[in-house]
Amino acid sequence: MSNQLSYTMKLKHAKLKDFLFLLLVFASSLCFSQEITVGQDLWGYEFKQGDQELTWKELLAETEPVSESYDLIKRAQSQNILSTILGFTGGALVGIPVGQALGEGETNWVLAIVGGALVGVAIPLSYRSKKYLKEGVALYNAQNKTSFLREFQPEVSLVGNANGLGLRLRF
Repeated sequence: MSNQLSYTMKLKHAKLKDFLFLLLVFASSLCFSQEITVGQDLWGYEFKQGDQELTWKELLAETEPVSESYDLIKRAQSQNILSTILGFTGGALVGIPVGQALGEGETNWVLAIVGGALVGVAIPLSYRSKKYLKEGVALYNAQNKTSFLREFQPEVSLVGNANGLGLRLRF
């Protein structure tokens, strides 16, 4: 009788170990599907996946499996570069005549007009870049969640054997 009881205890202990192992596997898989977040600081965009900061290059490498997301982020990157160049150049062209006027030299206001036009083009490009970036990251995060949920389809069944009835959960 005690041998039968010992066997039953070992069996329950083994089932508990299996359950804890499956729970650990499930929890660790959730850790790998961390979202990418986009922030903005003084120097530009800041990308984070969990605690890890990503560069543009790493962000593109991470989102490459989701082609729509990758295309949007790539477009955002190119528009961000173009708007930065136009904005910097336009600001410099506006600043030159202002500096000349403050220095009481002869001013060339055509430079200020051209610079203002460049800044005027850079601002919408920057907004569009931000829009594409947010859409691309949101699409990647949504795809990442749904692909995990598609793969995770647990199956619950009622099992009966000589030891009794029980529930079986398959992942």
